[in-house]
Formats: sequence, C-alpha cells, structure tokens
Amino acid sequence: MKKLALILAVVFALSGCTSLPAIPFLQTSGPAQTASPQRTATPYSLDPTNTPDLFVLNTIAPTTTPSTETAVVTNTALPTLTATFRPTITLEPIDSSLFTPSPNLFINVVRSTDQIVWGSTCEGARFIRFTASVHRVRQLRFVTLWYRLQDKYSSRHTEWGGGAIFLDNDQGTYFYTLDLSQIQRYRYYEDAWFQYQLVASTITQKVLGRSVASRDEVSLTHCKALYP
Repeated sequence: MKKLALILAVVFALSGCTSLPAIPFLQTSGPAQTASPQRTATPYSLDPTNTPDLFVLNTIAPTTTPSTETAVVTNTALPTLTATFRPTITLEPIDSSLFTPSPNLFINVVRSTDQIVWGSTCEGARFIRFTASVHRVRQLRFVTLWYRLQDKYSSRHTEWGGGAIFLDNDQGTYFYTLDLSQIQRYRYYEDAWFQYQLVASTITQKVLGRSVASRDEVSLTHCKALYP
C-alpha cells in the first residue's frame, strides 16, 4: 500500500509541473536552423542504342591486296631495213675458155657465204672460204682460184685474175680463204657479182680440169647498197 501511495504522489507532482505557465527568463531560444538546399533529382536516361536491322546481312568489305608482280618490260623490235630491189643485167654467154675439160676432176665445191660486204656501217662477211673435193690423179699438183667482179647493173667488170693456190690434206680435199683486201678494185663496185672458178693443173701449169664457173651465186656489195 505504501508503494502505491508513493507512486500516486509522484504522478500528481508531475502533472502539476506541466500546468505551470511558461517563465520567460527560463526559456532560451536555440539557434535558428537554416533550411538546407533541397537536391533536385535528375532523371536518369540511357543513351540511345543502335537497334540492328535483322533483315540486313553484314558482309566483309573487300580488301585490296597490293600486287606483287613485277612489271614486264617488253623489247620492241627495231624495223628491219630491206634493200631496194633493182633489176640486174642479163649475163653474156659463158666464155668458151671457162668450159671444163673432161673428165671433171671436181667432185664438189663448198663456199662459206653467198654475200661479201665492204664498208664500215654494216655487219657481214669480209672473206669467203672455199673447200673442194677433187679426184686424186697422178699428175695433179695444184688447185688454184680465179675470179673477177661483174657489175650487176652495167657491163663493167674486172679481168679474170687471182691464181691463189689451195692447201690440201693429202686426201683429196683442198681449201682456201680469200680475204676482201685481196680482191682488186672492189671499191669501184657498189654491188657486183663475185664470179669464180677453180682450176686443177700439173706442176707445169697444164690444166687438167676446171670447176663449173660461178657467175651469179655470190655478191660483193657496199653497206649503203644493202641498207640505203
């Protein structure tokens, strides 16, 4: 009972304090509170996204591969100069002194070229080499070369001359090389036939046989006539 009476006394005391008027000097004003600035919420938005077109096929762009091939330089052929055609003269009948006595000792005669040239502005043979196969007879001692120049467009010609002696191999083969410088008066002929004949003879120069005279098979020509 005592505890109950004590509790009731405390309750009455507290209720009396709350009913007292406010005493000014006992009340102190606290510091004025400044309203803090309110943050404005910024709405968050995502960057626009690229929506792929499902109906478009992605293809790889073609790449350019640098060429590794080396450019080929072609050589252009130079024009070939062709000699101007001119009609040649008709040769006179062969001299009877050039006929071959029978029997014919010459089996065959081979030459190295059909064209001898002179001058400094072209290339070509400046010599002619002969090889002759001859029947071996008892009195045969010499095989000699005789020749002349005959102009192709007039009656001009040199006289028969030469008499160059062939070498032999003691087996019936004779050979000789005639150089351009050995042909007399060749500078007076721009375009001529080199006519020749081989003669077989004894040690006393008695003719045993002659080859068939070549009259229009070999030419001797200046460079300017070949390439005007």
